[in-house]
Amino acid sequence: MWCLALYSPWTAVAITPNVTEHGNTMKNLLLLISLLTLTACSTMQPPRYAVSVDNIQVLKQLEGAKLKVSSLSQSASFSANCRLMGPVEPADGLTMSQFVTKALNDEFKMANIYAEDGTQLTGDITKIAFSSVSGLTGGFWDLALKLTSSNGKTLESANRYKFKSGFDAITACNATADALTPAVQDLIKAAVTDPGFKDLL
Repeated sequence: MWCLALYSPWTAVAITPNVTEHGNTMKNLLLLISLLTLTACSTMQPPRYAVSVDNIQVLKQLEGAKLKVSSLSQSASFSANCRLMGPVEPADGLTMSQFVTKALNDEFKMANIYAEDGTQLTGDITKIAFSSVSGLTGGFWDLALKLTSSNGKTLESANRYKFKSGFDAITACNATADALTPAVQDLIKAAVTDPGFKDLL
């Protein structure tokens, strides 16, 4: 799969007249192929997850709670490709479900409510999608999560995180990758501030 990271459709159109005007078809064609080869299929890698101060403050109010997310599945289909530049994939070789699992447990640890033998939470990512071309220079992450407690209770949460992406592919796709962490932070916030979250304990 070719990934035209440096070229928008406008850039590609601009090259054609240049080739015809100078009659140097072969030279320009080789240059174009070389550049495409160098920019073929980059992977946009979001930063490692950073815990949210707001989420920690909410979780610290759950005195005596002990929790652990043991696993999350991902029933939602997900296309990781961003424009023609390449896929958006979490750092450290994690899948999206592993990324969200680690994010939840990191929040629990910082709030001092994480415990290996605590209430076990499992769950499913029921929606995961992004756009880097919303309103031309905007973007969003759509995330939804269903948590199931070992006590039998369940909770469903969803959130749309909007961000400024950019006009060109490189800027927009890197902005999309950078927006994954705050998008997951807001998804977790939607879950832990839901009155039904306490029923999972």
